[in-house]
Amino acid sequence: MGIGLRKGDSELKGKINTAIKDIRANGKYDEISKKYFNFDIYGG
Repeated sequence: MGIGLRKGDSELKGKINTAIKDIRANGKYDEISKKYFNFDIYGG
């Protein structure tokens, strides 16, 4: 999995990292992941 960003765009990188952290913390990631995949990319 990957996301392409402009070099040096630390503001956008921070926003993406925060969004990923938030959806993992509130369970939304697991909800979406279980719907489409039979494995966890984080190894959990």
